[in-house]
Amino acid sequence: MKISCDVIRDLLPLYVDEVLSNDSKTLVDEHIEQCESCRDELKKLSGDEVHSCAVNQIENKSIYDSLNKIRKRISFKIQITVLISVIFTAIVAVGAWDYYDNHRIYMPYKEAKIKWVKDSMQTSEKYRDVVQVISTDGKSLIIVLNRTHRTSNDSSYSDRVIWKGPNREYSYEDKNGEEKLANIEEVYYMSSDAWERYKEREVLIYNIPQDEFNLERYKREFNVVKRKSKLIWTKSNGFIG
Repeated sequence: MKISCDVIRDLLPLYVDEVLSNDSKTLVDEHIEQCESCRDELKKLSGDEVHSCAVNQIENKSIYDSLNKIRKRISFKIQITVLISVIFTAIVAVGAWDYYDNHRIYMPYKEAKIKWVKDSMQTSEKYRDVVQVISTDGKSLIIVLNRTHRTSNDSSYSDRVIWKGPNREYSYEDKNGEEKLANIEEVYYMSSDAWERYKEREVLIYNIPQDEFNLERYKREFNVVKRKSKLIWTKSNGFIG
C-alpha cells in the first residue's frame, strides 16, 4: 500500500521520539528508503533533537553551576556566622566568669559575724578582702568585708583576723606623705549605703592625698561614709559591735 509523504512526515516526529508501533515504524522505514525528501526531513528532525539535547545539557549544567555557587556562598556565610557566634559566646563566657570570680559583693555586718578575740577583730566567715579606710588624723578607722560569688565555695579566701587591734602598730601616710603610726580611737563597719558611695565616688580608695584640694575632699567623703557606718569599737569602751 502506497503511503503519501504527508502522512509519513506527520509520523516522523513520533518516529524520532520512538513512540510508534512496530508496524508504523516499519512503514516509515520502507518509505524513507525510497523517498529522499522524507529522508532529508528525518535528518533535520534528528539533528534538531540532538541539538535540543545538547542545549538542555548546557542549561542543566549552567543551573547546576549556579546552584553550586549559591550553596557555597550560603555555606561560607553559615561558617562565618557560626565562627562569630563561637567567638561571641567565648567572650561572654570569659566576661561572666571574670565577673563571677572578681566582682566584689558587700558583706553586711550581721553576716560578717565579727567578734573580739585576744585584742583583735576576727571572723570565722569566708571573705575576699578587708577594706580599711583611715581618717586624716589617724584616729578613726572604717572597715568592711567583701566577697565574690565564688568565695562561698573557696576557703582559700578565709582569714580570721581583720584588724590587729590598738596594741599593734598601724602605720599610714599623712597629708605630707610621711609615714606615721595611727592612734585609733574608734572603728566603724561600713553600711551598704556607705559601700555604694565608697565604690561610686572612689575618693577614699586611694591613700590620703597631699594636696589641699583633694585632702578636703577626702575629709568630707570620709565623714559622710563614717556617718552612714556602724560604730563597733572605741578605745574607751572596747568592742561594742
